[in-house]
Amino acid sequence: MSKEKRCSECGKRDCRCKEIKCSKCGDRDCRCKEIKCSKCGGSNCNCKVKIKIKNYPIGVTGPAGATGATGATGAAGATGATGATGEQGAAGATGATGATGATGEQGAAGATGATGATGATGATGEQGAAGATGATGATGEQGATGATGATGATGEQGAAGATGATGATGATGEQGATGEQGATGATGATGATGATGATGATGATGATGATGATGATGATGGTGGTGGTGATGPGGSTIYLGTDQSIGNNDFLGQGTSSPMFQRNTLVIPQDSTITGLVLNIRNNVLAAGQVATAQIFISSDCGFTEPEATGIVATVIGPNNAANPNCCDFTVANFPINECDLISVRITTGGGAFANGVTAAILFSIP
Repeated sequence: MSKEKRCSECGKRDCRCKEIKCSKCGDRDCRCKEIKCSKCGGSNCNCKVKIKIKNYPIGVTGPAGATGATGATGAAGATGATGATGEQGAAGATGATGATGATGEQGAAGATGATGATGATGATGEQGAAGATGATGATGEQGATGATGATGATGEQGAAGATGATGATGATGEQGATGEQGATGATGATGATGATGATGATGATGATGATGATGATGATGGTGGTGGTGATGPGGSTIYLGTDQSIGNNDFLGQGTSSPMFQRNTLVIPQDSTITGLVLNIRNNVLAAGQVATAQIFISSDCGFTEPEATGIVATVIGPNNAANPNCCDFTVANFPINECDLISVRITTGGGAFANGVTAAILFSIP
C-alpha cells in the first residue's frame, strides 16, 4: 500500500514547508510563483491542496517533454500622441524579426523607440513690398494702419524616428512537464509623448501702408464764452483854455481871461497825473509867411508866490495863416508828471502884436 510522502523537515504529510522546489530557480521559498494550484490555478492561493506522491522507486529519466506552446503576444502599447503637423517623413526600415525563443516565459517587452527628431524651423516669410508714399497734404485724421505682413510658411515635418530595437530573447527555462497555457501578458505601458516641435520664427513686419488721404475740415467750433472784464485802464482828462478878447504877446491864457499875470489865469490840478499833450489854435489871426506863434505850459507848486516853471512843452504855428492858406493849429506830444494842487497856465507868444480875435488851447492828461 502506497504511503503519502512526508516532509523531510517536519515529518508531516500536509505541511507548509514548501518542499516542492521552484522549477525556475530551485529554491523552496522563492518569489517566482512557478507552482500553480491544481484547484484554482493560482500561484499564491490558500486552497491547501495536498500533494500526494506515491512511493515508487525512482525510475530512469524519461525523454524530454514536448516544447510548450509559445505564450500569447501581449497587447499592443497605446498609440503615442500625434507629432506636430508637417510633411510625412520617410518610413523607417522594418526591424529584423527576432529569433523564436526556446520554450519558457515571455521575454520582457522591448524598450520604446527614441522620439523622432524635431522638424526644422519653417523659413521666414518674405517681407511685403513697401507701399508707395502718398502726397503730403494738410493735417487730417490719422490714416488707417497698414496691413500686417503675411505669416511665414510652416516648416517641413522632421523625418520619422527609427523603430526601436527588438527586445532581447528571454532565457530558456528548465525542461518540465507540459504546462498549461500561459495567461495573456499585461498590456505594455503607454509610450512617452513626443516632444513638441519648436515654434516657427515670426514673419517680418509688413511695410507701413501709404498715408491716408487728408480728412475733411472739421466743423467750426462754437463761440467761446465771454472773457472776464479787463483791468481798469488809466483815465484821461483835458483842460480847455480860451478867450474872446484880444491877447498880447507873452500873455497867459486862462478860461475866458488873458493877461501878463500867471496867477490870475491859472487852473488847479485835482490829482497827481501826467501831461500827455498840448494843442494850440490861433483862429483867424493872420500870420505872415515865416511868422511864428507859440503856446507853452507853465506850472507852480508854491501857490504862485515865485516865478512859474516853464515845462518845455511847446506847440508852434508857423505862418502864413490867412484865408488863402489856412494854417492855425498845432499839436505836440508830452510826458510830464505834475502833482495834486499844482497851478497851471499857458503863455502865448504872437511873434509881434496882439491877436485881436483871441486864441484857444487844450492840455491833455492821463490819470493813473
